Amino acid sequence: MTFKHSYLSAAILAGTAILAANTALAADNTTIEEVQVTGSYIKGTPGDSALPVQILDRNYIESIGATSVADVVSKLAISSGTENQADSFTAGSTQGTANVNLRGLGLSSTLVLINGRRQTISGGLANDGSVFVDTSSIPVNALERVEVLKEGAASTYGSDAIAGVVNFILRKDFEGFEITTNLSSVDRGDQEDKSVGFLWGGGNDTTRFTVAANVLDRTALAATERPELVDNAVSSLGASFVAMPHIASSPAASVTVDDGPYAGTYGPGQRFALAGCADKAGGSVVPTPAGPMCFFQYGTRFNLVAAEERTQLYSNMTHQMANGIEMTAELGYSMNKVTENPQSPSYPDLTFPLIPETHPSNPLGVPLVWLGRPLAFDAPSPNATRKNDTLRASLGFKGQFENGMDWDAAVTHSSNEYSARQPDTISSRLRAGLAGTGGPNNDEYYDPFDASNNSDALIADMSYMTDTMRTTDLTVLDGVVSGELMTLSSGAAVDFAAGFQVRSEGYKTETDDLYEIQFDADGAPIPIDLIFLGGVSEIDESRTSYSMFAEAQTNLAENVELTAAVRYENVDTGDSIDPKIALRWQVTDQLALRASASTAFREPSLSQINAQVVNLAGLQDFNEDGSANGGVAFVRVTSSGSDDLEAEESDNFNVGLLYQPTDKLDIKLDYWKVDYTNLITVENSQGKLAADINGPDIVRSATGTLAGVYVDYFNSSSVDVEGIDLEVQYKMSDNLNLGVNVAHFLQYDITAPTGEVIEAAGYFNNNNFARSMPETKANVVLAWSNGEQDASLNISYISDYQHSQPVDPMGISSYTTADAQYGFRVMEDALGLSIGVKNLTDEKPPRVSDAANFSYDPKQHSPLGRVFYLKAKYSF
Repeated sequence: MTFKHSYLSAAILAGTAILAANTALAADNTTIEEVQVTGSYIKGTPGDSALPVQILDRNYIESIGATSVADVVSKLAISSGTENQADSFTAGSTQGTANVNLRGLGLSSTLVLINGRRQTISGGLANDGSVFVDTSSIPVNALERVEVLKEGAASTYGSDAIAGVVNFILRKDFEGFEITTNLSSVDRGDQEDKSVGFLWGGGNDTTRFTVAANVLDRTALAATERPELVDNAVSSLGASFVAMPHIASSPAASVTVDDGPYAGTYGPGQRFALAGCADKAGGSVVPTPAGPMCFFQYGTRFNLVAAEERTQLYSNMTHQMANGIEMTAELGYSMNKVTENPQSPSYPDLTFPLIPETHPSNPLGVPLVWLGRPLAFDAPSPNATRKNDTLRASLGFKGQFENGMDWDAAVTHSSNEYSARQPDTISSRLRAGLAGTGGPNNDEYYDPFDASNNSDALIADMSYMTDTMRTTDLTVLDGVVSGELMTLSSGAAVDFAAGFQVRSEGYKTETDDLYEIQFDADGAPIPIDLIFLGGVSEIDESRTSYSMFAEAQTNLAENVELTAAVRYENVDTGDSIDPKIALRWQVTDQLALRASASTAFREPSLSQINAQVVNLAGLQDFNEDGSANGGVAFVRVTSSGSDDLEAEESDNFNVGLLYQPTDKLDIKLDYWKVDYTNLITVENSQGKLAADINGPDIVRSATGTLAGVYVDYFNSSSVDVEGIDLEVQYKMSDNLNLGVNVAHFLQYDITAPTGEVIEAAGYFNNNNFARSMPETKANVVLAWSNGEQDASLNISYISDYQHSQPVDPMGISSYTTADAQYGFRVMEDALGLSIGVKNLTDEKPPRVSDAANFSYDPKQHSPLGRVFYLKAKYSF
């Protein structure tokens, strides 16, 4: 089928034809240096662009003390809701990676390029099913600049460029040898980042090489060092029991225990806590309508920052052939390991097994339903490692035809392997232990009342470490021809670019036999033999897409520039025609206006179509009257893919002004709007539970305890987003520069399939698919330099936002941090030293009430507090 974009596509195509036909005036013949910027294959000047492009150069990257690309992305005002500080709860499957989320439209809606060419997605899969390009594979010392196109660009780049494009340009043509070292340490605690890197470049007039490497050693920040950030991470399923005297061998209305820690009378359904719960590490007794329960605070068992080891390599070569053709070759490899990632001692048993009345430690002598976990309190925490390997290779050629037209062709291959190990308990062996036939010799009882009675051999026999690997690959063949196509009768030149692209991608999931989801004759998933984790389905899928595009640029008048583009793309789910038109009018020497309109699309990812994935979510259950039923608990959420998914589509608009009243002041102000339809997302498990607590996709035990939720990927109705971007550059003096970037949402309205309109901007968005979304993010940079010295002050601001649930009427406070750096150079500038402080005032992350997750928002705020760092660079 052909994707539809209402009437915008036809309007843009018609408007382009009319404007081109009416070209009548001569072009401005001023000669300027030409470069190619992100968003166009036609060479132009960034400052004069009709497209809203923000550029972060090498000086800026060094001034913020970046030790990774994630440090650079986190300062982007227009990026909101990323997982650059992946935590064990809301982003447990993306630890050791980083990503970009322009406009908060989702990780999958931003196209990430490296040197202008596509990169494979990560094998790490976000909890909401999003796929993304892992930017952590890029060595920061090899980064020349970052170009951010702040609007849709499907007409130029094809699928995925709905929210915009981020292009990471790596260094080349470097001459010499450069060694860099970085050491950063938190003010409170012992978390450190240590990195060392080198950059070498050399060659001759025909062949040049650049080689870069960077190694990062990151130690963990334990939650015990910031207990105020994890006090929400409490499970109601610590060690509690439900009396069931009516199903005993001698059924009775109740049972009475005369003395001891469990003295009392218990009727059917009466809950009670493990004796001595309050005296155990992390234990607390909490009253509930059905009786007291033993809760378990697991938050302090985890790390706020996981320990990592990263090794990143990058090299490129350029060679000028005798026939004038230039060959470019690139090779990159990265290996990231999450080495220290402790988990809860064990998960609770979500099947809620029955402890028989014959169990030797059963204090009531009647069957008991167990609301607990095999290991808790004083038990050690198992380690869940992650490994993330990325390979990238590209070979390109470019030259010029005899008629003066340039050509550029390349083949680029990239692949990623993301493996994750996660601990759990084998359900059948736990049940055997409760029946007295557990352990390696099938002759031991598992004792949930007294952990000292459980042998090491018994625990080892029922413990299990799952092992899952997701592999992705992408091979892209593309070619572009560009240059001056013709001169109109008016004398205006028509610059032109046209090209093609063939993309072949693969997605594969492998796991161990126990963790693999199998299906019954009706296609329903069969529960795996683990007490908590739900497993994954193995898939091995691939697909190929084809596209071609054309782009033209000319002057309609001396001060009016028109750019138009159109792309045809054929993908598995159909085909799409996406046009774009952009105008730039130089009203006066100081003022220019720009406007653009385009369509964009994104096809469903292979994982969204094919996968069956089980994640964990902290959910609040409810009673029939809408009151809370117990506390928040993590339960299984099974997400199913669908062949019926349609491509996402968007209509994109941008209107802006460029005002330069003096040579020292440059102001860019843009209003933008995205009408997003058929957005692919996964149903919100908390929202689905709240809508119908006994719905067909809600899984409950025999006693009514919430055990799981089934959710599906689907095309939601629409999302209407609009906002304002402000960019200011002010040269205050020869030595002092001020930069300001502000991104503000005017609206982010989600229209649900029911027709309900949900306002997401300014909310945490607990009950819908959107991520947390402060209305305003801003970044202010003050940079000073004087010969051999430089200094910078970087202030970041995130506005306050509200909960989508009535959990905290005070909301989530605004967050402002200031980073400062001072540097100097000695030994004839060969040695540069910099000292700096991040979060100078030690601003604490605002408190967030997010179910049983951490007590702050990792997608917006940092848990590190004040950080000191030292950098050294030696060049020769």
